[in-house]
Amino acid sequence: MKQNRNLPSRARTTQDRIKRKTGFLWKNSYKKGKRTFGTLCASLLILLFAVSCSGLSSSVKDFTNSSAFRKFCGCPPTSPEPIESGSREEALGRLPEGALEDLGTPNYLEKVYTGIKADFEYSGTKFDTVADGLETKGIALKRVTDENKKLREILLMIDGDVSFPTGKATLTPAAKLLIEKIADAMNAYPETKVRVGGHTDSVGYFYANLTLSKARANSVKSELSKKHNLPENRFGEVDGYADKFKIVDTMLAEPRNRRTEIYVGTVRLVL
Repeated sequence: MKQNRNLPSRARTTQDRIKRKTGFLWKNSYKKGKRTFGTLCASLLILLFAVSCSGLSSSVKDFTNSSAFRKFCGCPPTSPEPIESGSREEALGRLPEGALEDLGTPNYLEKVYTGIKADFEYSGTKFDTVADGLETKGIALKRVTDENKKLREILLMIDGDVSFPTGKATLTPAAKLLIEKIADAMNAYPETKVRVGGHTDSVGYFYANLTLSKARANSVKSELSKKHNLPENRFGEVDGYADKFKIVDTMLAEPRNRRTEIYVGTVRLVL
């Protein structure tokens, strides 16, 4: 503020006092602000670095167990929760040690099949063991092999009476539980890929059945992707075929023809 020399001496004195007072207040506030900000920074540094991760109070344990916090403060990562003996998670299994050596090979897929098979057996549903897998009423888990008898794909086949209500593309609760088992295995084994086929019997008009079978295949895909977070690049062909590929050669209503097929293979085997 420039001093006005045309003012009387008393006015100039008052002006000088205001100027000095204003400058003092500003400097004092600035110093207090610096001290407050410095104290805040020091407190944060003490919290993040001076206090050990294990020594923090229980009220902040959940936050400090997050991977982002532990990485930032240099704390060791938390160990995964132990799997309870006899649990469903134990039946499905984690990615076996050394399995990465077999990525994209039939050996890797054998481990996936073993996990799914154990999960099905653990579910409590009584399955009959057959040459190429497991079967029960309306459900089959099968091994699909190549000409050298090497496992190429795992097939979950769900008959029409189990998978969808008649004439609809809405999955039944039973079908959702079966799809969940496939999703669990695929999330545990990241090199797997899935393709889905929808089929109908020969009752009704062909093009209506074709539309229905496509909608059913896409319902399975939607369940896997939206509920179980399976990304788009894990899907192969997803399509419906009406009655083009019958299991039982009949024009009558037949639940084995009215089926949903879910094939699981590895990324390098299922193209």
